[in-house]
Amino acid sequence: MEPRCRTVVFRGFLKGVPFGAVEDVLNNGRVEVDGVNVEGDTGGETKESYNCVMKMITDVRSNKVQELEMFHEMKSGEGKDSNTVEMVWWFPKSSEQYRISGRLQFIGSNGPLFSYTDNDVKDDDDDNTTDRNNCYFMAERKQQWGNLSDMAREQFFWEKPGIPYSSSSADGVESYAGVPPGGRDDDGKLLPPPDSFLIMLLYPSKIDYLRLTDNYRQIDEWDWGGDGCSGRHWKSMRVNP
Repeated sequence: MEPRCRTVVFRGFLKGVPFGAVEDVLNNGRVEVDGVNVEGDTGGETKESYNCVMKMITDVRSNKVQELEMFHEMKSGEGKDSNTVEMVWWFPKSSEQYRISGRLQFIGSNGPLFSYTDNDVKDDDDDNTTDRNNCYFMAERKQQWGNLSDMAREQFFWEKPGIPYSSSSADGVESYAGVPPGGRDDDGKLLPPPDSFLIMLLYPSKIDYLRLTDNYRQIDEWDWGGDGCSGRHWKSMRVNP
């Protein structure tokens, strides 16, 4: 698959992400690490150690959604665990660069678009956990929709991205047919987010940091560990630039 590079707007870090959701994405839903069952209460320290899920938004009709789904299906068929994205974040004033590798998750109107979970057999507890996770994601999606500017919301009511543009003009003001101004109804109230609106989440598993002012470089990697809940942590190592 041909590589793609895109510019996105960072919308902040998610807070209080259910750790089961992190396991689903980064650990393929497995609840055992080296034979140790790690399902259940992870404890406050472990939960806080993964408050780094990065939030963006996108359109379900965009090419990147279809391309990532194809990549995910291809890797799932090969039985491989792999990252699906690398983000480059450059800070020109401080001459710092972050290369953040991890997995993407798209959250739509019914929850995650696809799952990394490789467990074929599920019980009632799994269903309950999935419902709780989806409630959390739905609330985050709704909040992000409300935080957008009016112009940003309007984009998700347009026709498919990339098709030829057409518009209408009334009283000298250009408009696009069928697009509610500001994503609001006639009374000025916000409309519910359309199915086209997704929040795009990046779950980091490796961070390569470089500071050019003194050539300091450090690599942080998420480690599931082998001693149960307490073994899950970030490992850091300074390396040559």
